[in-house]
Amino acid sequence: MKTMMVAALRAALVTTTILGSAAALTTAATAQTTTAAIRGQVRDAAGAAVAGATVVAVNDGTNQTFRATTSATGSYVLNGLRPATYTITFTGPDGKISAQRISVGVGQSATLDAVLAAPTAAAPAAGATAEGGTATGGAGEGGEIVVTAGKLVETKTSEVATNVSQAQIRILPQGDRNFLTFAALAPGVRYNDSETNKGITAGASPASQVNVFIDGTSLKSQTLGGIAGQTDSRGNPFGQLAVGEFRVLTQNYKAEYEQAGSAIITAITKSGTNDFHGEMFGQYTDRSLTAASILDERAGRGKPKFERKQYGISLGGPIIKDKLFFFGAYEGNDQDRASSVTVGNPTPENLARFGQYEGTYVSPYRGDFYFGKLTFTPDERQVFDLSFSRRQETDVSGFGANFGSANIAYSAAVNKINKTDTYTYKWTYTGDSFVNEFNATYLDTVYNPSSLNPDDPSFQYEGVITFGGKDSTQRISQQSYTLRDDLTYNGLANHVIKGGIRFAFQDYDFTKNFYVQPNYFFQNDAARGLDFSFPAQAQLGVGNPRIIASNSQLGVYLQDDWDITSKLQLNIGLRWDYESNLFNNKYRTPAAAVATLNALPKTDYFDPADYVTDGTDRPTRKDMFQPRIGFSYDFNDDQRTVLFGGYGKYFDRNVFNNTLDEQFRLQYQTGVFYFSRNGQPRDGNPTVVWNDSYLTRDGLLALRQTAQTGLPQLFAVKNDAKAPSTDQFSLGLRQKFGIFRASVTGSYVRGQNGYTHLFATRNPDGSCCDTTIPRANGFSNVLIGYDGLRTRYKALLVTIDKDYTVSSGWGFNLAYTLSKAEQDGGDLFSLDKVTPDQYGWRPIADQDERHRIVLSGIVDLPVGFQFSTLTTLGSGTAFQLLDQSAGTSVNQQTIRSLYRPKNCLGSVFAFCEVNLTLQNNIKVFNTHNINVAVDLLNAFNNKNYTGYSGNLGVGETYSFGGPTNLPTGLLTLPRRFQFRVGYRF
Repeated sequence: MKTMMVAALRAALVTTTILGSAAALTTAATAQTTTAAIRGQVRDAAGAAVAGATVVAVNDGTNQTFRATTSATGSYVLNGLRPATYTITFTGPDGKISAQRISVGVGQSATLDAVLAAPTAAAPAAGATAEGGTATGGAGEGGEIVVTAGKLVETKTSEVATNVSQAQIRILPQGDRNFLTFAALAPGVRYNDSETNKGITAGASPASQVNVFIDGTSLKSQTLGGIAGQTDSRGNPFGQLAVGEFRVLTQNYKAEYEQAGSAIITAITKSGTNDFHGEMFGQYTDRSLTAASILDERAGRGKPKFERKQYGISLGGPIIKDKLFFFGAYEGNDQDRASSVTVGNPTPENLARFGQYEGTYVSPYRGDFYFGKLTFTPDERQVFDLSFSRRQETDVSGFGANFGSANIAYSAAVNKINKTDTYTYKWTYTGDSFVNEFNATYLDTVYNPSSLNPDDPSFQYEGVITFGGKDSTQRISQQSYTLRDDLTYNGLANHVIKGGIRFAFQDYDFTKNFYVQPNYFFQNDAARGLDFSFPAQAQLGVGNPRIIASNSQLGVYLQDDWDITSKLQLNIGLRWDYESNLFNNKYRTPAAAVATLNALPKTDYFDPADYVTDGTDRPTRKDMFQPRIGFSYDFNDDQRTVLFGGYGKYFDRNVFNNTLDEQFRLQYQTGVFYFSRNGQPRDGNPTVVWNDSYLTRDGLLALRQTAQTGLPQLFAVKNDAKAPSTDQFSLGLRQKFGIFRASVTGSYVRGQNGYTHLFATRNPDGSCCDTTIPRANGFSNVLIGYDGLRTRYKALLVTIDKDYTVSSGWGFNLAYTLSKAEQDGGDLFSLDKVTPDQYGWRPIADQDERHRIVLSGIVDLPVGFQFSTLTTLGSGTAFQLLDQSAGTSVNQQTIRSLYRPKNCLGSVFAFCEVNLTLQNNIKVFNTHNINVAVDLLNAFNNKNYTGYSGNLGVGETYSFGGPTNLPTGLLTLPRRFQFRVGYRF
């Protein structure tokens, strides 16, 4: 009887569209493996705990069922829940029933309490955290049933995290369907929307310290840093059509998470259900819909060709009802942009000689994304997932203006070829008091920027034109095999114990063909005896361009989420990571390099013994222990006012490309030949009398046998270098005000052991450099690796949220960041001072910004219309200036930090981007939807400049309005309209 009644109740639930919260894929037992957890307490009408009550959660899409029984204290835990909408039924030993319909997001650890009594009509059971839906009541045998529909809100957590829902991904305006755009909805996170460098940063750490997981597969590029496939790319890391939701964790994430010193993004893909669902979309914008760029206007150019088409299709549904489901998606991204090639210094002579290279040429980008997924649920206890994705792209670019002092002809362009494949297998088994999740993943990513004309030499005429072939072709690949198992056990009263182990095997393959065909450099400098009739110098690459390496990784963790009382939860965790080949550990220093290093004087920052290895002197790091502790305290035990905070240590890893030059520069050398009319030395370098036979590779190879060429630099890696890490502290308060949720968090992040390069040949006064010793051994200079970069970040993070629901018809999200991001040293090269600490603490370029506001909103309008906005306002980031106005000596030059001038909203902000969308949803066939939308991006055509001059010469003063300090780039494209059409069922 009761079973039939509950089934009837579920069938009668309001069919309100419930928008699941999006959470992040992490490396956690219940997070990175894409599932969530719900815990709570069941009470009777008098407030007494109900022991022995059954809790049953049924996935509305697949009918998968999860069960739990309340303990003596009335508490329960449901683990391993996939993000979805569930009907949860609580049944007491006396037959009283309460039911709630909620949606669960990725990685959530939320609280849902229930009262087995008869609450007031249309009110949720006490303690319920489902928001934004409707409520219905119905009489049942043995008691009252209360059903609420809404989004389950996570309140009792120590993590600093932001969930991004499918509604926000689908409705909010964006230019290019990169789901990472919405990571900026999390305070403290910055999204870089550059045409060739997309990614996110947080906590004063570089982009390389972010980690992104898709269904548990890490997209971290261990060869180049950042997100795999995003290096120098116009494309997106993953097809947005396949992304269900995601979660941004910015601080105090638990021991389950690895290989990140900064933010973590965990996303889940869509899955099939018992109903067929599909989607098609197309969006379009072009030159006629785009305002003229101020940079084109300044250069006297018309609007270049611009066209972008994006389109896609997806379909999911059942193969065997309640058992086997499928989902597939495809997205295409076609972009055509044009760049104008003009001759610099357009004298009649230069135009006559090089005018043939002038013109406007199209830069085509073509991207394709494929995704397929099977989900099998043979019984209530098991779920199997198998998925594959491929992202591939080609991008012919790197020519035209704004690529240095001279234009680059189309012939010298590069075709940037990227391919990223992921394979994921997951098995989840749910026992009576545990959940075990096993993941096997494979990542294969290739970065392959290739010359369009690899058989042609490159000719560079200073200040005028570069033509011929591109001077390099590279192929860099990473193959990652990962096995992971996570066990969550809730059989102990008031404890949820999570533990896991991760094995990963990495294969790296670098091929860097630099100057296979010569690069000839011409200068027109009569005072130095140079003109365009012969090259001043030539570069030629000779040697083995390939380096291969392997790396094994091991990570283990243990985490305890302990409910000390119903108000206080303590999260205690410890993680340990190990890598076998963090810094090219088996490398042997060649004899010439050993002699050079040992001959250099020892200083307080350089000991030659630390940089010489026979293949056994670089220990594997076994000290990467990472304690993590957090707490949350619910003052009134009603999830309205919660104090939270914590501390954690987080190790990232070395990017392999950062230390590659130690080996590469010795096995693949770039010879530099200096030419003249008379064979006399120039600028301290010996020269060879020019002969036209040197205009070929063979000619230079023959010359190399007899002529002295430029010497290579010697790079050396520190044997006991440490992996970069951060220490993170947070303390915050969450408060619910009616329909709004707010949080205020104080954040402090300290980073250490960042990798950089220094000169080992500094003079005693700190000036650069005494190269006598390296030159005597065949090197031009010595650069040493140094694990001494530091960062620090202080911030106040504020959020105000009201989630969009169909029933309310509107949603609002505000993220405000007050921050200060500082560093010492430079980036990968800290060559302006002796050591990083001599730079002093200074604002981080392109990250330090005092104030940043990100505002998003969705509102339903009459007749099926819907308006949304994503608005970003910033007070302006810093950039670095090498100030030599007082002189060029080491004691006269200084490094200053300037902030971009404020030029929008009455000079209140330096960065303003207002994106607006108006769309109309047309219902057809009752459940089908046709969507027509127009986006107005950068609505007020704000000029968000970048590319300010970073140098100030002797006797000069800096002026933002001066002709020599005009910015050379824009952070955002000019105002443009974009049209979209979609069909969903």
